[in-house]
This record gives sequence, structure tokens and C-alpha cells, in this order.
Amino acid sequence: MRRAVLFDLDGTLVDSVPDLCAAVNQVLAGLGRAPLSEEEVRGYVGDGARLLLARALGRSMVGHEDPAQVDQAWGPFMAAYEAQLCLRSQLYPGVAETLRGLHGEGYRLGVVTNKPARFVAPLLEHLGVLDCFEVCVGGDSLPQRKPDPAPLVHAMAALEVTATATAMVGDSLNDIRAGQAAGCLVIAVSYGYNHGLDLRQVGAAAVIDRMSDLMDCLNRLSR
Repeated sequence: MRRAVLFDLDGTLVDSVPDLCAAVNQVLAGLGRAPLSEEEVRGYVGDGARLLLARALGRSMVGHEDPAQVDQAWGPFMAAYEAQLCLRSQLYPGVAETLRGLHGEGYRLGVVTNKPARFVAPLLEHLGVLDCFEVCVGGDSLPQRKPDPAPLVHAMAALEVTATATAMVGDSLNDIRAGQAAGCLVIAVSYGYNHGLDLRQVGAAAVIDRMSDLMDCLNRLSR
């Protein structure tokens, strides 16, 4: 049986776009640039904060063509986001109840995200679920980040579980590829920042529409 579950953060547990958008637009305003809508920023999220910033500056999924401008904007962006980390971000429906249910059933839980590590615990604490997790791995905790499997392997080692006893739950292609490479069961959520991909077609064992369906999904796939 699978006894550990690793979760992506943004787009899986938390809708963080409103606060990310506010931070992005603060940086753009400082550069004399027009703001982006939340939907535009939503389309740029999923590959880490630096690439989000590059995409916002370039107003394109390709990112900005001038790395020096991204470097210059990085410090102000991080400061702006830290100042409004959880003003409007919120857990998706059913997340808190599902995490506590899994914890009560003896599952060991971890977060593996490409979000900078300095933001992970404060965000989860503010949202009231940090105590559910035994390990949190951020996008700069290791030299590698998802889709590299190293962050998942690191989390599993901290939890003292094997890949065959672990499920990875995420909303993006990065999560699918990292989970597959690490040897985990991969479950996708349909509601996150997946850029329109059908995650079942790229290797997810199952796709759930609500986090509250996760326990049943785990039980079904473990039979």
C-alpha cells in the first residue's frame, strides 16, 4: 500500500495567482509597464517564480529576451511577493479536510514545489495546514527542481519511504514527469495551472476534479 503522498503547492493545494499577480504588477508598475490580468498571470505560473517573472516581463510563455532585466527585477519581485504572500491566496476546496483525513489514516505527507523555499512554510502556516506535512522541498532547496526527480527523491528519503509506497499529486507536466522519473504513482488534479494539457494523456495514472476525491482514488489504485 502507498503510505506517503507528496503534493505540489501552487495550482494543487493553493490558488496563489491573486497574490502573485499583485507582486508582478507592482514590479511592472515600477518599470512603467502596463499591468497583467490574473488570467494572464495564471497562464505563466507552474515553472517556478523566476520563469513566471520572465514571462510576465516578456508578456509571453517564451519569457523575456533580456536576462539582465529579469535579474534586475528579481529582487523587487521577491520583496513584493513576500509582503503580500497570503492576502488573497487560498486553499482549493476540500484540501484541508483531505490533508487531515490522510494524516489521520497514517499517511506521511510532504510538499515538493518549484516555489522558492522561503515562501513555502509561511504560506502553509498562514493557511492552517503546515502541521500536516513532515517535509517541504522548495524550488531552490536543491540544485535540481521538477521535472527533475531529485526533489521527490529527497522528500522520500526524509520520510523514509520508497517510491513504490509513494504517490505524487500535482497539476502540471513538471509534476507528471518528476513523479514518473522518481518511480511514484502520479495523480493529477484537473483544476490547476496545467496550460490546457490533458494530464492523463501525458502519463498520470488518474485525474481528479476535486481534492476530496483523492482518498478514494488512492484506495482504488492500491487494490
